[in-house]
Amino acid sequence: MAALITLFRNAFGGLPATVWLLSLTQLINRSGTMVVFFLAVYLKDELHFSLSQVGLVMALFGAGTLVGVFFGGRLIDKLGYYPIMVFSLLAGGTLFIAVGFIREYYVLCVAMFVLSAMGEAFRPANMAAMSFYSTPETYTRAITLNRLAINLGFSIGPALGGFLASISYQWIFWADGISSLGAVVILLLFVKKKNTESAHPKAQADGSALSSPYKDKWFLIFLPMASLYAIAFFQFFSTMPLYYKDVAHLSEIQIGWLMALNGLLVAVFEMLIIYKFERRWSLYNFIALGAFLLIPSYLSLLFFGGYAWLFVLTVVISFSEMFAMPFMNTFMNNRAQQGKRGQYASLYIMAWSSSQILTPIIATQIIGAGGYDMLWIVLAGFAGLCMVSVLWLKSKVA
Repeated sequence: MAALITLFRNAFGGLPATVWLLSLTQLINRSGTMVVFFLAVYLKDELHFSLSQVGLVMALFGAGTLVGVFFGGRLIDKLGYYPIMVFSLLAGGTLFIAVGFIREYYVLCVAMFVLSAMGEAFRPANMAAMSFYSTPETYTRAITLNRLAINLGFSIGPALGGFLASISYQWIFWADGISSLGAVVILLLFVKKKNTESAHPKAQADGSALSSPYKDKWFLIFLPMASLYAIAFFQFFSTMPLYYKDVAHLSEIQIGWLMALNGLLVAVFEMLIIYKFERRWSLYNFIALGAFLLIPSYLSLLFFGGYAWLFVLTVVISFSEMFAMPFMNTFMNNRAQQGKRGQYASLYIMAWSSSQILTPIIATQIIGAGGYDMLWIVLAGFAGLCMVSVLWLKSKVA
């Protein structure tokens, strides 16, 4: 036990207090992010939208994310990360509450787009803030602590969301809104804007010095690889609840616990994995391993089912996330210029946001045309293509 306590202390030690406060802000904010997990089920069962309508609403939510992170990233380089974080949390919290009252399809489409655009501008701002309050040696752990807060919030959110949804879906919109407003209170009271530039070096991973992410060839090549992984991974959070509900016949509470398990596992184990193995293996190998784990996860659904197997599947997918995502963030940060961190962060998150748009459209169309079995095969193919591409990138850049 003493050795385990020492391991945790070493893994989490040495990080600045502001990194912990930014992560606390993430924890509070993401603890309320439960609408996303139940959105597909809410639209289909509560509002009685068709499968294609569900896909479009969720795609527009992803499109709003794309717009929010793009303009948010550019504004960060002009206005700074702090005002963007404050505005995003205030706008997102207010709009989450308002959206819960909308029932008309086209109005909801517009509202979900605007909500996502306003709320998701927080992500590149928060990522840029992490680079300002960390060093090159602590950045991956700082990002991992931030992700721990996100995933711990994602553990609390779905579990609470499943409980609230079993009473009324209206409550999950209120919970999301209140949590965002609570996060901005913590930000304003305890996190002060840092006026000095980040200590991170300007040199790129391959020694070049680029003035813009749009001129960084290897970074631009990396982005579609990240999108391939994201498309395969986001199915777990977007239309997968439809499978849980319609095929596995799980209740909202059971769905919430499966989603919570993912966040809990990442919160507990990711920092330890980073601390123990970060310097023992190439970041490209970690990303490739994360992509590989998705392949047997999805293909197994062709042969196995039931709550117990979905529990096992959640564990495997969680480790996929732990291996891939922190090191994708590190690749982005290693190539970012001091003055262009917002644009690097926004382009990186846009790659993920584009996947949020494509995943529900691809998934619902494939389900409608060929069923869930066809979907599992396609997603496994995306993950395999990502794995091969990342290993190719390693041979060119590393």
